[in-house]
Amino acid sequence: MKITDITCDILSTARQQGATRYEDTAGLKFPQVASQSTQTFPGRADMRHLCVYPSGRSTALIRVRTDNGIEGIGEAHAPAAPRVVKTIVEDLLRPVLIGEDPRSIDVLWERMFSTMRLRSHTQGFTLEAIAGIDIALWDIRGKYYNEPIWRLLGGPYRLQIPVYSSGTPGQTIESRCEGIERVLDEGFSVVKTSCGRGAIDEQMHVVREMSRAVGDRGKLLVDAHGGFDIKDALRFVRLLEDLGNVEWFEDALLPEDHQGYRQLTQSTSVRIAVGETDCNRYVVRDRLLNEECDLILPDVCRAGGISETLRIAQLADVFGVSWASHVSTSTPVHLMAGLHVGAATPNCFISECPSGFARGPFGNELLTEPLLLENGHVALSEEPGLGITLNEDAVAQLILS
Repeated sequence: MKITDITCDILSTARQQGATRYEDTAGLKFPQVASQSTQTFPGRADMRHLCVYPSGRSTALIRVRTDNGIEGIGEAHAPAAPRVVKTIVEDLLRPVLIGEDPRSIDVLWERMFSTMRLRSHTQGFTLEAIAGIDIALWDIRGKYYNEPIWRLLGGPYRLQIPVYSSGTPGQTIESRCEGIERVLDEGFSVVKTSCGRGAIDEQMHVVREMSRAVGDRGKLLVDAHGGFDIKDALRFVRLLEDLGNVEWFEDALLPEDHQGYRQLTQSTSVRIAVGETDCNRYVVRDRLLNEECDLILPDVCRAGGISETLRIAQLADVFGVSWASHVSTSTPVHLMAGLHVGAATPNCFISECPSGFARGPFGNELLTEPLLLENGHVALSEEPGLGITLNEDAVAQLILS
């Protein structure tokens, strides 16, 4: 069996608004920061932790085709500048993979990784492009052997994977609390909320209210998006300890603050989670050696796909560290790829599930058979490969040139 073609389509919600080109509707901007109070010490003011995002959602859908008719689907994380990923896939990686056996996944992964190692492109766009192809190769392998990916990865520790709802939408505390109640009513028992923007006392008040809304119905995850320095993070984590229903504190500091993460991890009983920016096993190794977290958060569509995420999970297990699948603005391909790795690793804690997945254009609408949430879990099946089939008509409605 040989690879005959690799293609990359940009999917964007801008298409639903009548756009045909990404550049017409990119709308790149930094997230707005909540208005500051008149407190003397408002907290971090440089805003270096904020990443740029487009006004809508976008991602990159990868297809790998073979000479025996099997096609694999994958996804590369591409919320901004997705044409960069498309160029890397089609101009750099496709030429070195055409004619190769898609079942030689480890060999092909190292070949792709080596294309830009000399140029220090071992994270970011290159790893995201590799991720999309790698997931598609695993989908092909599963379809070729007529087995689900979780079985080819070594078998399941569990097939009911716990998931949490990502985000509490709303502009006011009241609306966000109402959103939490709706999420819990939908069957989730774990929900994540954001903080880190604005004065620390204001953020403490927000998280207290979010915690109160969850109550004893579940657990709250708190994501600071790198918004604190170590002193404020230490103050903040004391509050999280006292609240009692907070399971982890995510991205409290800038990802480069390695010593700060070590100090924070050693100072609290709340799990310290980090790692969505860590896109290969080598940077994760250094974080684990330095004891910077209790839980690592690789994103399968950023961190080199199923192959590298599996290596990261296994490496974390050596250090007694759990992992959770980070899932950003993406399609069911992304979610399912992470769930398969989660099923096959003993230290998988939980998986993120994008808010609005059940009803949004990037969620179940893209599948012929929707994924079902039952009691806060998604069940994996015996279907081969990723175990999902795309609704091609729905996909076509999102493709941008």
